Amino acid sequence: MRGLRFLIMPVLLGMAIQPVLSQTSQQKALKRIWVDVDAACGVPGRVDPDDCFALVYLMSCSEIEIVGVSTVYGNAPLVETDRIAREIVRDAVPVYRGAAEAGDLSQTPAGDALVQALEDGPLTILALGPLTNLRAVFAARPTLARRVDGLIAVMGKREGHLFHPSEGSVTAAFFGHGPIFTDFNFVQDPDAARAVMASPLPVTLVPYEAARQVTLTVGDVRALAQKGGVVGELASRSKEWLSFWREMVGIDGFYPFDLVAAAYLGHPDAFDCRRTGIRIGSDRRAYGPLPGPQALMVGGLAGTRGGVLGDVRYCDHVDEGLADQLVQRLLTIGDDA
Repeated sequence: MRGLRFLIMPVLLGMAIQPVLSQTSQQKALKRIWVDVDAACGVPGRVDPDDCFALVYLMSCSEIEIVGVSTVYGNAPLVETDRIAREIVRDAVPVYRGAAEAGDLSQTPAGDALVQALEDGPLTILALGPLTNLRAVFAARPTLARRVDGLIAVMGKREGHLFHPSEGSVTAAFFGHGPIFTDFNFVQDPDAARAVMASPLPVTLVPYEAARQVTLTVGDVRALAQKGGVVGELASRSKEWLSFWREMVGIDGFYPFDLVAAAYLGHPDAFDCRRTGIRIGSDRRAYGPLPGPQALMVGGLAGTRGGVLGDVRYCDHVDEGLADQLVQRLLTIGDDA
């Protein structure tokens, strides 16, 4: 999930990690995963590197088989997100180009590959960007939804909850309180979110509310930078993102939104989730009678305009030690190479 479209300095990732390989007899037990991503850690300016950390983390999980990676616009244009995803995974995982803009329902290599992967067997899908690719696939092949074990998406909010990361910090420079983030993946393609949430897909939301409980600190990033390899490269290129959070948010670290969502696959017991209805509409608690922007909201649905689209699992709490677990996992990547 992204709050603001800030870009980070360019990086050419010269290294990639190889996923942990299991014996043929063990591969049947691996969880088959598809990752839909808008990785942008290699474009100029300030953008969060969390997509890239998420990919690297997932490739290190011995219990996971990444069947494919599809790319989508979002944090950067498709040409950039596609290039960067390929640089990260190299030949370890196939990468397929997807939608270039909101509302794109055309046939793409990403859509074709995801259809084939679902026909080959059940999948869990991790969506780290807008849901445009998934809308296109399940609009064309709705019966394939039965082949999806779970869809984890990075979006959603409670009514009245603003994405205000500094939340009381007195050091934030932006209007004295730090920026208000948007529910980035939702606002990039609300129609895609509406279609997916109204479908029979088993959706789990890992939103901002969960991510703000995990901070990669300056010390964490420094330790990762000293690690070397692809992890060290990503950490070293996170400096501008850290500067944004320090100067504008008032925090010496950042919330790794997409890495937290990826952690749901590797550390599911670290998350507290509940089933709830979901709708798309104006957040009346936050904006009152004013016509606020459309939002993907959970809870507080009685009497609201637009009605309930369906129900989802909403993960709004993570264990206190999750940040340390993630850092330790990243620090071990490549030790067995």
